[in-house]
Amino acid sequence: MEGPTPVSALIHAATMVTAGVFLIIRVSPLFEKTPFILLLVILLGSLTAFLSATIGLVQSDLKKVIAYSTCSQLGYMVLICGFSHYDSGLFHLVNHGFFKALLFLSAGSVIHAVADEQDMRRMGHMKTYLPLSYSCVFIGSISLMGLPFLTGFYSKDLLIELLYFKHYLSFSLWLGLGAAFLTAFYSCRLIILSFIARPQFNRNIIKVVHEGSLSLITPLIILTFCSVSAGFLFQNFLLVNMKPVMIPTLNKFYPIVFSLGACGIFLTLV
Repeated sequence: MEGPTPVSALIHAATMVTAGVFLIIRVSPLFEKTPFILLLVILLGSLTAFLSATIGLVQSDLKKVIAYSTCSQLGYMVLICGFSHYDSGLFHLVNHGFFKALLFLSAGSVIHAVADEQDMRRMGHMKTYLPLSYSCVFIGSISLMGLPFLTGFYSKDLLIELLYFKHYLSFSLWLGLGAAFLTAFYSCRLIILSFIARPQFNRNIIKVVHEGSLSLITPLIILTFCSVSAGFLFQNFLLVNMKPVMIPTLNKFYPIVFSLGACGIFLTLV
């Protein structure tokens, strides 16, 4: 969070932060021999997903909001590994890398444009001055929410669907849905405070606000495409041995309803 934005994007999307989940997947035969440890993994993953989302809810630093969303998404990955669905955890790990890298690099583009200001409360109305960065943050955020047919939808909603009918472990389902609700809430907060609300920045900043150079914009465009299509393209490679999840049709809409409900509540409060 405190380092350069490209470093943050690498760490949170693909390397150090996600290494723990990858390690769990790699040593899964050992975890399968210890059912008590799997229960502990489920408990820790559920609490991490929910509590990290509550922390992200009250952050004002643009990069910290995105960083705590990473912690929350890691909770989902760890949680599903506790239920022995390692392929689904890996699927979300890969998908998460695309839209989280997009969010961090887009945040870096915004921070660079406003003279290194990171406080969302001192931004506002950036969509007029930074339309490309706004589009990238918007697409990355709705993919993070798991709205239909974006990359996050194919893995995040699948994880939640796999939690149904777990009986005495149903707390994981409700914590997961609660985390989805809070994720949508703080994602809407980030978009509105940074790009849509009334301008709160110094007037002198208007003179220097600009989109980045081609070397900055190109990765954003590539990651935007991946945040839209990677989930659909990779599902047949990473979920080869997985059987379809059979749950009532109404239950499949719960994550979307929770996410859209959170957006609606925030817009009402605004």
